[in-house]
Amino acid sequence: MKKYIPLSLKRIPWWLVKSPQRKFGYALTFGVELGGFLWWLLHLIKNIFYKKEEKISICTGILNRTDNYLNYVFESVLKMQNQELIELSIYDCGSDDVEKLESEIRKKWNGNLVFTKGERRNFERSFTFNKAIRQSTSNIIFTCDADMSLPTDFVQQISKFVSGKTVWFPICFNLNKDKPTTINSENGKWYPDGMGMVGANKFAFEKAGGYDESYKTWGGEDWEIWEAFYKSGYLPLRNKCKGLFHQYHPTLKPKVWVKNMPNIEAREREF
Repeated sequence: MKKYIPLSLKRIPWWLVKSPQRKFGYALTFGVELGGFLWWLLHLIKNIFYKKEEKISICTGILNRTDNYLNYVFESVLKMQNQELIELSIYDCGSDDVEKLESEIRKKWNGNLVFTKGERRNFERSFTFNKAIRQSTSNIIFTCDADMSLPTDFVQQISKFVSGKTVWFPICFNLNKDKPTTINSENGKWYPDGMGMVGANKFAFEKAGGYDESYKTWGGEDWEIWEAFYKSGYLPLRNKCKGLFHQYHPTLKPKVWVKNMPNIEAREREF
């Protein structure tokens, strides 16, 4: 039934009774949303009359996922439009095949590459993303796991949704095992339950405090930074991003944090 109700009508009860309004207060959330809307409107008008995409750093933390990164992230980057605006920022925390990863990228990539070989340690998503983002040199950053395929018009999409007061949490299409990158119910499904990928102005990321490094395993850090952006005065925008695919891999058992995961509808704003 819910799918037949227009989004504009859903927004009224969403705003009145759901978080984050209840958690942060109506005045704060109204100010954030109004400010975010005005900034987004200004950004849209500016793009109509003077469209100028900025340089973007695709930031990845990695440990022993060389083949995934090369086959998915890197291959999709090589097919992108406006590659001259892309920088790859990679922080490797001691992969066994780190030399292969760097050499294969440098063979095919003539754009900016920031590559750090860290000491061997357990993979911590928050820690490695913070490293990859802070070493990047672009004004706009995008966090990207090693098993993602990105759309060919990635630069245009992120430029559309990231502005002075808005950050972008795109929804990816989660592929089933051995299925092609085509969107239909047989090949997979949209994955609104996670906030894993984020595009933001680097200043906004720093103002929000970056990823909380107290999260030592996967899960929860993405919701935490969503809240951090909101509390810092930034409006998180959310939409299904055609061409953004999460490649299949076996899933870990849910962590304890899932029990306290916020209500999905309360945190999404669809555009």
